[in-house]
Amino acid sequence: MRILHVSDNSYPNIGGVERVVHEISKRQVELGHEVVVISQLETFSKSVLKIEKDGVRYLKVPRAIFPIYSRTFALSFSPDLIHLNSYLSSPLFTKSNAPVLRHIHDVYGELSKNYFSFINTNLMSTLERFLVKGFGYYIVPSYSTFKKLRKIVGTKAQIWIVPNGVDLKIFHPRERGWLRKRIGVDRKDFVIGFVGRIAIGKGALDTFKASVPLLKEGNAQLVYIGPKDTVSTSGQRSAFSAIKYLSEKLGLKNKVFYLPPLRDEELACAYCDLDVLVLPSVSEGFGLTVLEAAACGTPSIVYDSGSLCELVENEKTGYIVPRGDVNSLTHALRKMKECENSEKQMMRNCCLKKAFLYDWKNVIERLFNVYASVLKR
Repeated sequence: MRILHVSDNSYPNIGGVERVVHEISKRQVELGHEVVVISQLETFSKSVLKIEKDGVRYLKVPRAIFPIYSRTFALSFSPDLIHLNSYLSSPLFTKSNAPVLRHIHDVYGELSKNYFSFINTNLMSTLERFLVKGFGYYIVPSYSTFKKLRKIVGTKAQIWIVPNGVDLKIFHPRERGWLRKRIGVDRKDFVIGFVGRIAIGKGALDTFKASVPLLKEGNAQLVYIGPKDTVSTSGQRSAFSAIKYLSEKLGLKNKVFYLPPLRDEELACAYCDLDVLVLPSVSEGFGLTVLEAAACGTPSIVYDSGSLCELVENEKTGYIVPRGDVNSLTHALRKMKECENSEKQMMRNCCLKKAFLYDWKNVIERLFNVYASVLKR
């Protein structure tokens, strides 16, 4: 089968959607399919960049011509199916010779103001509806995203739920110590982790605020792993600059650490060294980091936002607290810190069982069942 993936961003850029696109594509190549991923360049280059990674061909296109180039390339490539992750190109693919499967990773709607603090909510919702509607076939990663998408596209469109997966050959329990050695903290310290874009909408600032009481007690540390969101809007500091400012003001700068995005092997080692992962995101279409942490035996604390409630079983694989309730986040962190070793081991075992259900092998099988359904119609 010839499969064309169209995505606004892709490898080597590191983000949730980019990782999912690559994981799906490389497994399709392993199964003998011809796969091309086309996306826009992260830089303002004027030439097309060609990359091959794990057998997947990537075409990175200048931003100014990305939508029209994607459409033109699709006509010349003649794929059996177009797997469309892109918002920017979506209006040009509502009519296509090849079947189009629109992949919606999240629907923000009224939460867009909290997630993208610099965007007008009404404008964002209108734009989102325009870029999402117009297709007959959709896949989403979670039931919460399914419900939000159904309100936009109505009942005539076919929507399948295909969750994201986790590579259990990489993300699994390992010997602890790698992360603690890298940031220079004691093995006995309680290490709180945040993995992902250091942004307001992802809950990076709430993570810091909730951790402050524990950090002040002396034997807790907080580590951020991911790219720094430097957008400052509406007179507000970016999440990264706000955290840095507050940690210095409160005398905690030596207890807060920042690491850039890590390779998967390093990230797996980091998850194993965390006592808990915190992801208090405003909206989350799936929450891949929660799943990866679970595969390493690490519990998570999350807000009751979107799919996060589907990935975390309260008091079994972590804790779920009301969205925006920083005090409840702190309380959950303290419970995690003070729980007995037997409770920690029980949570660890529950995490591993949960992650096993999302092995990429099973996910790809479900995805190809969807492909088959689309091609038959």
